[in-house]
Amino acid sequence: MAQPLTISNTTPLINFAEIGRMDLLRELFGTLIIPPAVQRELQAKSALFPAAARVPGLPFLSVQAPSAASLPAGLAYNLHAGETECLALALPHPGSLLLLDDLAAREIATACGFLVTGTLGCLAESKRRGFLPAIAPVLHEMK
Repeated sequence: MAQPLTISNTTPLINFAEIGRMDLLRELFGTLIIPPAVQRELQAKSALFPAAARVPGLPFLSVQAPSAASLPAGLAYNLHAGETECLALALPHPGSLLLLDDLAAREIATACGFLVTGTLGCLAESKRRGFLPAIAPVLHEMK
């Protein structure tokens, strides 16, 4: 059986990168995996989010493509390319954790049996583990 992964969609990466707190994701998860569609989304949004555009080059982040065979027909309904590829990448890895902020993507991931968290969940876990003294100042920065 393949090892569980921590796979991130675009929005959580933008949120943490733009305030200079990718260290929190590294502390929480060690290695993060992103699919190529997320890498493309980060690059496409580089004018708005320059720090996030540099995320794919971080040493604790790996870009991995899902196999075409792992993508069930209809999975992409109402999802963006990054969300679709995150789910497809997780399918052969039971127990994987998906970092998703989009409600539709979270619902599909949960229905597929994956663990799901998002930006707020990562902040809460960072506080619980002592990486952050308080969540509110970080949320204010993200705003």
